[in-house]
Amino acid sequence: MERFRSLARYPVRVAWTNGSLCHPASTSDYCVYMLPTFNHGKGISLVTTPSVIYSLSIKPFADRWFNSPDLAIPPDLLGVNPIKGKGLGVVAANRTIRKNTRVMVDAPALMIDHGALAELGPERLSDLVHESARMLPYPAREGFFGLSGAEGQLPKSKDSALAIVRKNAFRTKIEDVEFHTVFLDVSRVNHACNPNAAYHFDPLVMRKSLVTVRDIHPGEELTIGYVDLTQTSKTRQSSLSHWNFTCSCHRCTQPSHLQQESDARTAQLINIRNELDEYRRRLPDGPAMAELLITLYELEGLEARVHEAYYRAAVEFNGVRDRWKAIKFGRLCLERGLLLKDETRSFVMQMRSLVEDPEGHWSWGFRLDRTKIM
Repeated sequence: MERFRSLARYPVRVAWTNGSLCHPASTSDYCVYMLPTFNHGKGISLVTTPSVIYSLSIKPFADRWFNSPDLAIPPDLLGVNPIKGKGLGVVAANRTIRKNTRVMVDAPALMIDHGALAELGPERLSDLVHESARMLPYPAREGFFGLSGAEGQLPKSKDSALAIVRKNAFRTKIEDVEFHTVFLDVSRVNHACNPNAAYHFDPLVMRKSLVTVRDIHPGEELTIGYVDLTQTSKTRQSSLSHWNFTCSCHRCTQPSHLQQESDARTAQLINIRNELDEYRRRLPDGPAMAELLITLYELEGLEARVHEAYYRAAVEFNGVRDRWKAIKFGRLCLERGLLLKDETRSFVMQMRSLVEDPEGHWSWGFRLDRTKIM
């Protein structure tokens, strides 16, 4: 069985410590691994298969997990305060934080392979999650068990560990492996459907960054989006039921006539986005639709995702051979996108190619030329 494979026999860049627990699933065993030297000694625990941990151990980019310097964030930039109806939240401490400021860089503390959540029952899964949390060095272990989500559970129990993961984990990917990942600092940031910050996880350095998308004033709460925000209010609230709260942000608590207008804008946003993504059709008015799409993102307070609209505008203007507007929106997409996403994303490479050589990009004239319609 995979669980007995010795990692010590292979040339590895990262040496993981094996935990004492493994549980079998349909195709492999899921085991606990810990890396005590990660994140300046705060450590990281994983629940995954031996083959995945071996693969992570030999990746060339694993060296960057230790050698990439953390960005210096002023220690007095943020504070943690009680937020009405939300418990504790992260706020701007004593000065205005400007748009496009990186306010938080956080490393994972605990990562659970998606396969473990899908294949193991609650009892075996809670065994592994609890073991992985207990293996974290102090104070990361205390920080994990101090997160919300385990109210009413026996403190530091198996049930509480699994409840914390279910409440606080973000979905992240390292190459083609999906994890449910708990970050001790980012997990304290509350949700809004028109958030003033955006986040992304860079697997090459194993860090999640938060960047402001609007100015945030002293005492104002820092918020991110937990769900797909390009949905109508009813769908968003249904998606948020996983966290057992109803969103009370401005976008969700408007007077009914304004809420109806917001939902109409969001529905139009979805429809336009879907039409623009149909590359096989002629769409001579695509550029005007793309500019409206940008406006709809902005009206709905979705600055955290407006690079998606810039991307479509760049493609549409290039599709009708308007090179200068294509370059304009390509540059805007890169300016926003590189703040919020890592350089490995395909849209980054696409936009760099387009701004450097619009005529050589696949989209040049594709809306006008039948032979180029994909």
